[in-house]
Amino acid sequence: MTTVVILPESPNGKRFKAVAGKEESFGSTMGEALDALAERLDEADENAEVLIQDFRPDEFFSENQQRRLSFLMSKWRSARDSGGDLPAVERDELEKLIEVEIDASAKRSRRTAEQISR
Repeated sequence: MTTVVILPESPNGKRFKAVAGKEESFGSTMGEALDALAERLDEADENAEVLIQDFRPDEFFSENQQRRLSFLMSKWRSARDSGGDLPAVERDELEKLIEVEIDASAKRSRRTAEQISR
């Protein structure tokens, strides 16, 4: 079974990306991105599990955490692009937020698996 992930490509949610393995496609809606990807998949990949990530706050990763992660990632990219780095305190905070988001993703996946197996 193929797993397809659909996620926003732009911050305003007006462009989406569908990914399955090394294949990816884009569209102005989730469905458009999925349809474009489906045209490129082999017949063997016809049975697919579709996961949609909307990056909204939830009980696992709050809006404040998302805002702070976004801010620090932006600051880190600017520092990296200019050949610098974040101050140690912010770098540690960023790494911790990334770990928390990875853990949150695992918790969401477990919840989804439990709901499917009921």
